[in-house]
Amino acid sequence: MSRRKISSESFSSLGSDCPETSPEEEGECPLSRLCWNGSRSPPGPTDIPFAAAAAASSGARRAPRRRRVNLDSLGESIRRLTAPAPQTIRQTLQKTLQHFEHQVIGYRDAEKNFHNISNRCSYTDCSGNEETEDVSGILQCTANVLGLKFEEMQEKFGEEFFNICFDENERVLRAVGGTLQDFFNGFDALLEHIRTSFGRQATLESPSFLCKELPEGNLMLHYFHPHQIVGFAMTGMIKAAAKKIYRLEVEVEQVTNDKLCSEGTNPGNCSCLTFLIKEHENANTTKALPAGTSQSPLDLRISISTFCRAFPFHLMFDPNMLVLQLGEGLRKQLRCDTHKTLKFQDCFDIVSPKISATFERVLLRLSTPFVIRTKLEDSDSESKDKVMEIKGQMIHVPESNSILFLGSPCVDKLDELMGRGLHLSDIPIHDATRDVILVGEQAKAQDGLKKRMDKLKATLECTHQALEEEKKKTVDLLISIFPEEVAQQLWQGQQVQARKFDDVTMLFSDIVGFTAICAQCTPMQVISMLNELYTRFDHQCGFLDIYKMRIGIHSGSVLAGVVGVRMPRYCLFGNNVTLASKFESGSHPRRINVSPTTYQLLKKEENFIFIPRSREELPENFPKEIPGICYFLEVRSGQKPPKPSITSARVRKVSYNIGTMFLRETSL
Repeated sequence: MSRRKISSESFSSLGSDCPETSPEEEGECPLSRLCWNGSRSPPGPTDIPFAAAAAASSGARRAPRRRRVNLDSLGESIRRLTAPAPQTIRQTLQKTLQHFEHQVIGYRDAEKNFHNISNRCSYTDCSGNEETEDVSGILQCTANVLGLKFEEMQEKFGEEFFNICFDENERVLRAVGGTLQDFFNGFDALLEHIRTSFGRQATLESPSFLCKELPEGNLMLHYFHPHQIVGFAMTGMIKAAAKKIYRLEVEVEQVTNDKLCSEGTNPGNCSCLTFLIKEHENANTTKALPAGTSQSPLDLRISISTFCRAFPFHLMFDPNMLVLQLGEGLRKQLRCDTHKTLKFQDCFDIVSPKISATFERVLLRLSTPFVIRTKLEDSDSESKDKVMEIKGQMIHVPESNSILFLGSPCVDKLDELMGRGLHLSDIPIHDATRDVILVGEQAKAQDGLKKRMDKLKATLECTHQALEEEKKKTVDLLISIFPEEVAQQLWQGQQVQARKFDDVTMLFSDIVGFTAICAQCTPMQVISMLNELYTRFDHQCGFLDIYKMRIGIHSGSVLAGVVGVRMPRYCLFGNNVTLASKFESGSHPRRINVSPTTYQLLKKEENFIFIPRSREELPENFPKEIPGICYFLEVRSGQKPPKPSITSARVRKVSYNIGTMFLRETSL
């Protein structure tokens, strides 16, 4: 189509449809307002060719993105083609207008009218019909200004839209199909994968594609429940896909619904766009069959029984939905007679896609994966557990005008298979379902092993916790016998070095008349008496911080260390140890004898009463250079157990129980 030269008279037809241009906006290219959206100071008319050339140059230098080809990337690429984002639509519109911008450069009146078009048809983020009307309005106004056909602008919009998606996902889109027909027929399976990944199912409104080959070699593409923008751009998209991926020059013609309905291929009120695709070179030629290939079904070199064994989960039905052929696996599942006439609706339900079980509806979804569910005659609960779903593909057989369904059972466990009356041998070796079941059994075994390992781990953790508790008891026992630092060294098997303590208070205790008591009591009575006595002593130690009755207390320096390896003992050595024992011997029954050195440590305690004794009552070997006398220690009557005072708070106390001796390390 030839384009005419543009002059100021070319825009007279717009008339009052376009608003007047304000004086301050004269000289500004309105097309740039669309292409450089949001710019505060758009480029002038002389800057546009340079900007366009720079954009084209940067686009040419940009290397295509290399994405990894997998199911997710394939599904995502198809989703962008069938459900574009608003940003992609804006970018497509800008590129389409940039393609025609060179025709208005230098024509001031044309620039004014383009500016009016941009004010009238500015594109905003809309959805549905409003979105399509915005794009269509901008392209229509542009076509009027340039004197072009609207269909040409529409086709260019579709080409730019596909090019944008292709530049981002070239490597992925090339992997969809080997031919243009396979390219569009592969959309449904990938869109189904996207829906399954997000936990959604196909509905009656889900977009779907079906590309069929006509007898004369042309292609017929049906686009069901189309997206508004994608349907608007479909003509250009088909041409761009054929040229970019398969190097084909094709003509695309959109077929009206009336013509399609008259052919009987689009029953009901299904929303559908149909396009006739013709190749330039092979418009009137048909594909030749390989040599030696027959088109007669009677020449098929396989019997029905062999076919039913090779494909145990297949079935064929005619336009009346009568089952013509049934695989051995389905027949065993349905438990029906070989010669019994079956109807599809009586034996199966279509789970996916959500369509009615009619021959015409199935024909329109041949490119969509199908999931059918078996029906059983019995209605008891046991039979309901044996219902099985089969996933597969519907294939049109033109020789007999029937549909062939090839599928595999949707099971992943051997128990599910056997629960439906089937065995592993019923699944052919070429079917991947066999591997799925075996992998599922292996995963089940691994899961059982993991559970046993988790149980063993929990048992080991409980045992370890019990061991730690017993260890703590052992350590606590050692700490009750030895100083904590010494107990830790013994627990770790280290050698304990002897140590000198400068200020130590030692306590010796004795039971008065113990020998006479033992002579008059039985052994069991003595044990009971001692147990009760020591229990009361231990109870009082918690409140009064004391140990025993006839008691002698002395403070001084000692040498302490561990003696023995097999049965270690923590022993004290020095003259002060002997003096502490002498103070216990010099005490009276039910009295506490305190040495002069201990008296100096306790004399400021208000709750204690000290009864002085004479110097002569000191032990014979008591050092003469230490002044003072010994005292009997008592507690004021009616007083509560002594609380730590300021004086006692200054005294660092570390107490140990060593046999019948109570040791307290004190230092001022």
